[in-house]
Amino acid sequence: MVRLLQAGIIAITTLAAAAPRLLATIWHRIVPPIPARRRHDIALGGQPADPAMRMAIDAVEKVFVRDFKWSFRRLPVSKVGIDARAEILDSGRPTGKFLPLQIRSIPSWVEAGGDYIHRGERSHLDYWAKHLLPVCIVIADARSGIMRWQRADKGNCAETESGWEMVVPAANVLDANAKFCFDEAVASDQESLMRSAFALDRELMEEVQDQTTFFVWDEWGDTTAIFSNLQIYIGEDGRDEPDIRIDYLLRADNLHDVMTRLFPWATYSYAEPIKEYSEEVAVHVLEVELRPEAEAYLEAEDFLVAGYPDEEEPCAPESEGYVTAQEEEAFWRSRGVSRGHRNQDE
Repeated sequence: MVRLLQAGIIAITTLAAAAPRLLATIWHRIVPPIPARRRHDIALGGQPADPAMRMAIDAVEKVFVRDFKWSFRRLPVSKVGIDARAEILDSGRPTGKFLPLQIRSIPSWVEAGGDYIHRGERSHLDYWAKHLLPVCIVIADARSGIMRWQRADKGNCAETESGWEMVVPAANVLDANAKFCFDEAVASDQESLMRSAFALDRELMEEVQDQTTFFVWDEWGDTTAIFSNLQIYIGEDGRDEPDIRIDYLLRADNLHDVMTRLFPWATYSYAEPIKEYSEEVAVHVLEVELRPEAEAYLEAEDFLVAGYPDEEEPCAPESEGYVTAQEEEAFWRSRGVSRGHRNQDE
């Protein structure tokens, strides 16, 4: 009952917001929009407080969205050092390929002959290597427009006493011409893509675990459907504002294609019927849970991080009799040793 009531509240809120979004979408079709910032609830980490950092992320986002024609999803401040992920699109369609990004503003770097020295935390690099994440470091000065990048694989990194450092070449300019380099950096096999999706969304999965969660999508009518404006509500506190908002604009034949490519760790069902407004936009309200495989993944990750538990050695049961001569002979035969040969060895 609580879940149905919450789904109803979300639907009413979505209805109230549908008209402004309709007008905004008509305007966006005339004038391409500048991607808006994603907002995360403070429980999920929040956005960087440093204005220079926010400006750097804004500048990087514009390149991936405007020049690459990819999606760009900001991530909450996390313990694994990933600030955003660029999501490769194929003619506007999600592919399930992600490029994790660590973004920093230039004032925090040391210049060396036109290149930049990036210094990072060892725990971040270890996590990326363990989970085979093809992370790219991007440094940016939003005011000057200077942006550089480098892949953060261990071959490019040198260990230091406090962590690691890496040269970001001045020649690695982040612009439309760099798209091919980023295409090459992302694996295309299904196993690697699934591993990346699970590793990148681990903290979101932990938030969703054992919580009532709703994903609300807008679907705009077209020759091919466009799914946009993802809003994620976590918990049963009845808030009107979503915990996470992601300004997707994705073409797909159906919503299932989008969900399975972007959130392969999730299983979902419809919390209520699809509602259409002004014959322009349909709102999908999904109740989302972790797949059993995702539950097992989180449990295994916790086990691997914590190490083997301190357990007592189990006791063997007491013997209820003695070994007969026949049993002993059968035992040694099962080990490929004859009794005579064994006595000779002794």
